[in-house]
Amino acid sequence: MTIWHKNLGHGILAGLWMGLRSLLGDRRGATTIYVAFAGVLALSGGVLALDIGRVVVLRSQMQNAADAAALSAAAQLDGQSDAIMRGTAAATDAISNATSLADTTGDFTIQSIVYYNDVDPTDVVTVLDNEAVYADITLVPRTISIFLAPALQAISSGAVSDQFTLEATARAGILPIVCAAPPYMACNPAESSGSGDDLLDVTNAGRQLLAKAGPGSGSLAPGNFGLLCPSSGNCGAASVGNALANDPGLCYTSIVTTSPGVQTQQARNGINARMDTGNKNPKNPAQNVMSYGRDSDMSGATILGNGDWDPVAYWMANHPSDSQPSDLSDYTRYQVYLYELGETFYRDENKTGYPTTDITIPGGYITVAPSSNIVPAAGVPSSSPSSDIKRRVIKIAVLNCNALGVQGSGDYPTYGRYVEVFLTEEVAGAQANTYVEVIGPLLKQYSDDVHINVQLVE
Repeated sequence: MTIWHKNLGHGILAGLWMGLRSLLGDRRGATTIYVAFAGVLALSGGVLALDIGRVVVLRSQMQNAADAAALSAAAQLDGQSDAIMRGTAAATDAISNATSLADTTGDFTIQSIVYYNDVDPTDVVTVLDNEAVYADITLVPRTISIFLAPALQAISSGAVSDQFTLEATARAGILPIVCAAPPYMACNPAESSGSGDDLLDVTNAGRQLLAKAGPGSGSLAPGNFGLLCPSSGNCGAASVGNALANDPGLCYTSIVTTSPGVQTQQARNGINARMDTGNKNPKNPAQNVMSYGRDSDMSGATILGNGDWDPVAYWMANHPSDSQPSDLSDYTRYQVYLYELGETFYRDENKTGYPTTDITIPGGYITVAPSSNIVPAAGVPSSSPSSDIKRRVIKIAVLNCNALGVQGSGDYPTYGRYVEVFLTEEVAGAQANTYVEVIGPLLKQYSDDVHINVQLVE
């Protein structure tokens, strides 16, 4: 073991200095000076390269952690009531990267998470679950010591920091694709009547919604349906009507284009093909085209009903010889429809899970398994029916029309916010009024037609 003594160190340093002075005074040793100087430079360059490498690696580790946290948080922003809470938890769980390079070793931690809404993600912060579409992550800074700092301090006339502080931020947003949806949208009535009327709120399942083609080329009022341009082909009236009737496998990204004009006839005939009426051929209607009663308060200008209809009276009138299913008084129209077709489904009061294949029954749901198909004669279509049990279920893009300034023809973001509704009766009237029942938000975990991607935002 070599023991470094203070006096011994001073002696060596003194000897080195005397030797250097001797070399400086002896021209015959000029080459040696350059060699020594080159050696010092080489040593300093090696230390500098080591410092730079350590900083680059730590920076990469921190950025990867921030990116992972932002992507994890954004993937949870589905508009549901606990989206921000789930996003924050997912971001925290994603920070699993640790480092031994920083002065404080161990797992990285999140300093702040900020969520932005769908109006201007660079400026507008939101704390509302149904608005959050971007997540911005900032990590707690880390410091790293600089090995070359003592040498730099020795030759510098000023102070040289012996540490370097690194920061990392990342922002990510959702990039959804929704397929098998007709070119329809709805302004969310919650914008004008309050959060209790949010179409994306699962607790609003079973409430009836009055929808119509829209008020022409002017501004869309919250709650009114509007027509969209099909995601392929042209945006002419006939193309829109055919897409409403046939579900041609169209897929929509997060940006949709509104179709101007009321197009009442196309809307009426397109939707009614599902009910075995109208002028579209082939119609491919649903296997059950019964009409179901309206909510008790659906009159006048009511947009979103109270969900209070009379399933017992419906059953007695249309199934006089069939026993009533258990809990019939609590069934929604969509649940009665599935029961009549003999389809097994999950239910938690007004919330419905169908189909039941490839999904795990959610907590609180029970299984309803009808014994047979008992569609009333009046509900059997005359045209050859579709094999799709959900032929009367329509996927509708939900936009905050006031905030986005939706009107006429334009491109607007949906951020994958769609709601499924059940067509409760044939579309009729000069306004093409369309009565539907809210099933609930279209969520990735229950539908193969939803593909939610996430993307880092510069």
